[in-house]
Amino acid sequence: MLSHHEQRELERIQERFERDDPQLAKALGQVGRPCGWARSRLLRYSLDLVALVLIVVGAVTLNFGLIFFGAVCLAAGACLHVTKWHDEPVPRHRRLE
Repeated sequence: MLSHHEQRELERIQERFERDDPQLAKALGQVGRPCGWARSRLLRYSLDLVALVLIVVGAVTLNFGLIFFGAVCLAAGACLHVTKWHDEPVPRHRRLE
């Protein structure tokens, strides 16, 4: 959590950017969104399914490589689920925190 003084300093810096270089301020202030395939619900759930199948098949056949690759796919799927961005923009006062 930022102190009141630090918050005011960040607001001054932001105002200075907006005044001196509005294009840079706009570029820094934009909230990024993933490309279409990263937002795809189908991709996230199919990656989960592939990971589950790999882990089950690896456990049945006692193949450590399949289990490991399934765990990597499961971690990638979890990252896609957690880091998916929402369509609504972040409020201006929340960007500096």
